Amino acid sequence: MSVEVKNITKKFGNFTALDNVSLKVESGELVALLGPSGSGKTTLLRTIAGLEFPDNTGEAQVLFYGEDVTQIPASERKAGFAFQHYALFRHMSVFENIAFGLRVRPKTTRPPEAEIRERVEKLLKLIQLDPLANRFPSQLSGGQRQRVALARALAVEPKVLLLDEPFGALDAKVRKELRRWLRQLHEEVHITTIFVTHDQEEALEVSDRVAILRAGKIEQIGTPEEIYDKPASPFVYDFLGNVNLFSGRVKDGAVVIGDTEFDAADTEGEKDTDAVAFVRPHDIRITREPGGQKTFAARVLRSNAAGPVANLELERVQGGGQFSAQMSKEEFQQLQPKAGEQVFVELKNVKIFSDDYSI
Repeated sequence: MSVEVKNITKKFGNFTALDNVSLKVESGELVALLGPSGSGKTTLLRTIAGLEFPDNTGEAQVLFYGEDVTQIPASERKAGFAFQHYALFRHMSVFENIAFGLRVRPKTTRPPEAEIRERVEKLLKLIQLDPLANRFPSQLSGGQRQRVALARALAVEPKVLLLDEPFGALDAKVRKELRRWLRQLHEEVHITTIFVTHDQEEALEVSDRVAILRAGKIEQIGTPEEIYDKPASPFVYDFLGNVNLFSGRVKDGAVVIGDTEFDAADTEGEKDTDAVAFVRPHDIRITREPGGQKTFAARVLRSNAAGPVANLELERVQGGGQFSAQMSKEEFQQLQPKAGEQVFVELKNVKIFSDDYSI
């Protein structure tokens, strides 16, 4: 069941939440809508669900498997919806919460009781909560409640599953566990799923593709590897993890930062123009010996080796400017950098944007 939106514009007063947005999600695909607060991701999800309607009704379209549902209300779109706040019925058991959407159907479309029980029991096993069928929401952990909410959304056999920051209210450890569970669940039920999150790690780990929104527009869409390794703009590069910015000048195939020249293949053909070099902390190599024309001197300001990697804060000796670097624990133990000492830095995987960039 593919989902497609075309030319969606939505305003709230003077604020433009969506600005002519188009997106296609293929059948069985899990796509994350990622972006900062106010970027339009939840409004786009609500428009797909039928909880909001486009302003430009003459041009805009929402299609479920090629069928135009733009003006069809949410109750008739057959979309399953799970929110950040579980919205479970406190007076109902886990079993009855999951069965609710089936039991409230009109008599003509309501499944027989035996079929409802069979479907709910199957979902309880799928979410690994079958021993807790008779418990009430207050007797469950946050992660368990969210799994119940997802099972309730799946019980009505929706055409598409829509998730609005479903793990946002949970602590970091539970979020990580549920991310793995959601990916496994999706591989088992293989339902077309659209997932809103502001957590970059969550989007990159769970989804088949990620659509990054900014100011009501889709800035870039692609696989997690594509958007991380080949960001289309400075905003995408900066939004997906930590990044260092170095001012310099580009020439054919290289960028000059201070007196040091680094390879930058995407600058081929450009000559003597201002630019900003973007470098991830893990793409910075630190040594004690200068590497000819490929390194520059820096001073170690502080280091933190807690956890699986070591993080360093440094400052360029020539021209100043602080930046961060990351290395493995083994590399850190071999180098043993001390605050105040001078080291030499090599930049790898340099990405160049012209000096009119904005983040």
